[in-house]
Amino acid sequence: MHLGSMAADFAVKKQLGSSLVWVALYRSVFSLVSFSAANAAAYNAPSCRRFRSRCGHVTFVRPLHEDHRATAAAGDAMGNTTRSASYETAVRADPPSAIDGVPDDDVGIESAPCDTARSSTDAAEAAVSARVRRNMLPCAGEIESGDVWARTADWRGLFLRCAAGSAAGRANHLATLKGIMEVMGNAGQVHHLRQPEVESYCGSCGRRRGEQHVVTKEAALIIGRWTCYGPGCGRQVEYDGAADGLFALRRRDKRRRWLVFTRALLDKLYSYIITARTTHTAATRHLSSDVFCFNLRRQDVVKLGTAMLRTLVIPPETAICSLCGPNPKFVVIDGQALGCSDPDDANPARLEEECPVLDIPASSLCAIAAPPLRAVITKILRSSAPLTGPQVVLMKSWHELISINDKACVETAAARVFFRFFPLATNTAASSAAGKRAPQSSPVGKDDAPQFSGLESKLRKDEDGNVTLGGKGTPFKVAAETWRDRVGICSPDFSRFSKSDDGAWLNVRLFLQALLGETVSGMFAGHDEAAVRLLSNSLRLQGSGKWRDISAAIDGVGFLTNFFGWFADDIDADVEFRMALGLVLLRAVDMEVTVDELFASAANKKENVDRGFVNAESCRKWSGVPTSADYRGWREKQERGGLDLDDLLMSYESFPNLDRVRPGIKDTAAKLRRVGFKGKDRHAADVEGDGDACNKAFSIKCGLTQRVFNVVCTHVVTPGFRCHFRAESVSEALSIVLERFPKLPEVIFYYVACKLDKNALRRVRPILRAHGVRCILDRPHSITHTCSPIYMPDESLGSTAGVATQVAEVSHSIAVANRTSLAYMHPSTYMLHKMMQVALINVRKLQRLASDNVAGENDHVPLAPFFHSHISRQCQRGSSCSCAGARADDNSVEHKIADPEATVVERGEPTPTPAQLIDTTACSGAGHVPADESSDDRGVGSSTAVDRLLLLRPVGHIGVDATIVQGDAAVHLAPMSTLPLPGVYAGALDALVADRPPTAVVRTVNKAKITLTVFDYTRLQGVLWLNDALMNSFVGLINHRGQVVRAERSRGLVGNGGLALVDVPRVFMFNTFFFGRLRERVGCYDYAGVRTWGFKNSLHVGEVEKVLIPVNVENTHWVLVVVDVRERSLLLYDSLFGGDRASVIDTIRRWLRDEVVDRLGEEVALEWGVEEWVLVCNDGLPRQHDSGSCGVFVMAAADCFSLGLPAAFSPDDMSVLRQRMGLALFVDSLTVADPGSQLQLDVAAETETD
Repeated sequence: MHLGSMAADFAVKKQLGSSLVWVALYRSVFSLVSFSAANAAAYNAPSCRRFRSRCGHVTFVRPLHEDHRATAAAGDAMGNTTRSASYETAVRADPPSAIDGVPDDDVGIESAPCDTARSSTDAAEAAVSARVRRNMLPCAGEIESGDVWARTADWRGLFLRCAAGSAAGRANHLATLKGIMEVMGNAGQVHHLRQPEVESYCGSCGRRRGEQHVVTKEAALIIGRWTCYGPGCGRQVEYDGAADGLFALRRRDKRRRWLVFTRALLDKLYSYIITARTTHTAATRHLSSDVFCFNLRRQDVVKLGTAMLRTLVIPPETAICSLCGPNPKFVVIDGQALGCSDPDDANPARLEEECPVLDIPASSLCAIAAPPLRAVITKILRSSAPLTGPQVVLMKSWHELISINDKACVETAAARVFFRFFPLATNTAASSAAGKRAPQSSPVGKDDAPQFSGLESKLRKDEDGNVTLGGKGTPFKVAAETWRDRVGICSPDFSRFSKSDDGAWLNVRLFLQALLGETVSGMFAGHDEAAVRLLSNSLRLQGSGKWRDISAAIDGVGFLTNFFGWFADDIDADVEFRMALGLVLLRAVDMEVTVDELFASAANKKENVDRGFVNAESCRKWSGVPTSADYRGWREKQERGGLDLDDLLMSYESFPNLDRVRPGIKDTAAKLRRVGFKGKDRHAADVEGDGDACNKAFSIKCGLTQRVFNVVCTHVVTPGFRCHFRAESVSEALSIVLERFPKLPEVIFYYVACKLDKNALRRVRPILRAHGVRCILDRPHSITHTCSPIYMPDESLGSTAGVATQVAEVSHSIAVANRTSLAYMHPSTYMLHKMMQVALINVRKLQRLASDNVAGENDHVPLAPFFHSHISRQCQRGSSCSCAGARADDNSVEHKIADPEATVVERGEPTPTPAQLIDTTACSGAGHVPADESSDDRGVGSSTAVDRLLLLRPVGHIGVDATIVQGDAAVHLAPMSTLPLPGVYAGALDALVADRPPTAVVRTVNKAKITLTVFDYTRLQGVLWLNDALMNSFVGLINHRGQVVRAERSRGLVGNGGLALVDVPRVFMFNTFFFGRLRERVGCYDYAGVRTWGFKNSLHVGEVEKVLIPVNVENTHWVLVVVDVRERSLLLYDSLFGGDRASVIDTIRRWLRDEVVDRLGEEVALEWGVEEWVLVCNDGLPRQHDSGSCGVFVMAAADCFSLGLPAAFSPDDMSVLRQRMGLALFVDSLTVADPGSQLQLDVAAETETD
């Protein structure tokens, strides 16, 4: 039976014997619903059978059935056993639904009873060692280990099934299977399972299991546990499985068995929940049908997936765009709606300063001070609605200013410009028509109304009356009459410009609206205000045409450029018009200084300071380019209440590569105002002052107000996001940008950028002004706004041309599908899933950016190999893994230093020709530099800056397997110069990477046995983080120079460097993997893992004077430790924080003592007394001012220290040092006096060009 669409949902129950049947009407469709004793539902609606997990009838009836059962149970308790067989009707007007009204089968799943739990005999979770950290994506060794265990489980299952089968021939079958398994076990294809599997290290303290640790085997299982007796530990070390490619849930099923899963199964689970964006219910159903032994309930699957997610390490590199770097010039902010269970339980902890909106009246921000006059101007420019009587009087009064002709009055100049295009009517008929509608000669019918196309066709009016892009509202209807249809007072002067001249009138209306109808502050943000002021004065004071020579000053402001270009001849012909334009433009540019003064006055007002407002102080302190060290210094002085503000599940935000550099800002008064608006009310707090003419406003609806603010670069890489569980506000978006970006972006794209700009103007204007920040609407949302053209993307083509301003919508469209599947989760659980989702999206995009041939969106591309080769520094499984990422290279290279007078000895490799050097696919030999662009089909060297360059093979360079030819030339000893490279050399370096695929080879196998590619060399640009390939290649050059010095020490002075060989210390530098191998997990110290590293590299601790050790701290920051054997001291150089890294120094001291004991003996170690060596921190060394150059600081400092010199560079030299490093790595030498000379010029081509 099917009823009309307006039928109300209802349900009645009928007792049929011992069964209770519900007759339910849901969405006009009848169905019979019954429940088993286990509360499992059965139904007969054909339309529901296609979507069984989302049956609306069951969702509707289940709460009624549970109420009925509760009532029946209460009756039984009171002794009432009577049952009525009559019909009972129940009606629910608002059935439960998930986000957007879609019934969700996962609702409440996280709090549902589970089938897994820890036994009463098991140790409390707080007494169990921490889990081992794991790779975000599986490495090759982890996949291989998982395969072996999966194969073991299959064969073991086969063996057990055979043992439980029929007795006929069972003994022979079992013997055969046992023999096969023995052979496979010996071959490493399966595990023998003779000893229980246990963890080798304590996950909490890192202590290695020894013979004194007794293993307790779990009953009927192949795993065991042991108790750690480390200092202050005492935890139970239960099996975790990371070293075996497994994951132990550490919970038991109903049969008291521990549950252990392969990594492959969990990756499949994530592919459903995060990548495919389905529900845990659907994933559980599929896994149950796909894996025979998988029989968990969905709530247990949630716990399984969440527990695994907590162990995954998301490298900071996943959040760094390979093109933008850690400090992108453009960011796009988008607020994605979020619904999660118990949002009131989530109270993000953040340190914020009280920087509320200051009282700066809009009249002070406009060229036209009077709000009524601005309102009339806007009305004339946007509609044909007749002016009221007072409005007519106002316009006449304004027009009279022209006759007064005060050349210094801005309003007079504005009147002269406005009435040139919209003249005041002077005849009686026109005047009498003011205030009433003139009859239309041909009425416009409904079918004659203009129709939208493209994005405009998607415009809707929501229930609050706001114009939105898409959604469920009614289609937005264009007005039948427009500004063109105005008659009478201030009607368009079509005698001067035709009514059909869209180009002229579009430029006129935008120009007048921006300069006369809106606030003009921010119009020239990020532009050369002095040049604009010069243009304004030229218009006012100079003759015809003079202004054209300096008109480029306004090229970045589209509506100004178009207006002056369209009416250039009129400007030259009419001196009054030209002078008026100059005065109005001068007022707009001078407004920036005026607003600066207004802000300073309001911020320093005693009344505001007494109320606790710190706008002025905050702007003074944080206007520059602060570092995370500056923020930490400020944070230490604040009261934090014992909260760990770095805990992601405490702050509910994730920016893996962006530490906080400023405190957040808050407006307590505005926050209290927001609480008072509910339901469909227009949100008054979103109107940023009386100058906010935009029609865009937020609506507040209970339960759907939470947001995730995604911050995305224009290449669709997400640096981070923030969850907040209250109503969206532009204050939150502004605070995110201030907190996370040391150098603020040049442009912030936001779908309410107009409100963001006005909010920032009244709160932290000096900070944004110091960085030249502009707020611009993204293109899709800009068509729904009625604000000033200064926020429109098409009016700022200098900033938006070729920029994907809608990329946040791309990220939003991917993430929004998770809303229904993750909405039931607790906030902390949602946070974990969101972090993983963002990381996977970023890895996918980074892989596309680094790919030579970008695959289609639907093509399958395995991300794990790219992740481990380009993003992850090392395998989290450590040295126990068989993958390449776990086998840390000890960088042992035998550099053979030949006698300077010896002849060249190559080992079977002829010198390649320039044509051979172009072939970047050939990795053999030393040649690697492209020749002229005529023979390069990749466009290498095609830049006009280097058209005259012919890059040749570095002179005198020999590969790893060849001797070094020095000839009669002296070896150059000096640190890298901080002088800028000549233009031809800089252009040559740029040509190495310009327009070349990321995998193209730039430097073939160098002294560190590393091949450098275009992808590596791009890391030398901007403030990008250096990778291990670049840093270890430079380490190889430092060590090679040390060997050259030792070989030449008897030859006296060294030319060009000013150093005597005896002054150069004997130095050895470890590569970037050394410290990570020495301490590959928390609390772990493994000298045996690095015992041979020094020996292989000819490091004799008794003969060397300095040992340099680069250390990566928390995968986000590089520091340098200098072990000064001669001075018996340790130097810790931290360019960013400048503090004492106690754990790092303790590990180095321990290594040094063990190294001395191993190489020189226990007596020498006691004599050295390493524990007493003095620690020096920084000692006045250069400090870092950006967020990505710590690696450059470490390498530059090591370059100086290895020569016995102080650090001879400053933070301002970073861009030059990056170029110098690139040049040194290209020629593969630090001992060449002028390495740039080896990029030889084609003199003939240069002469011909000149």
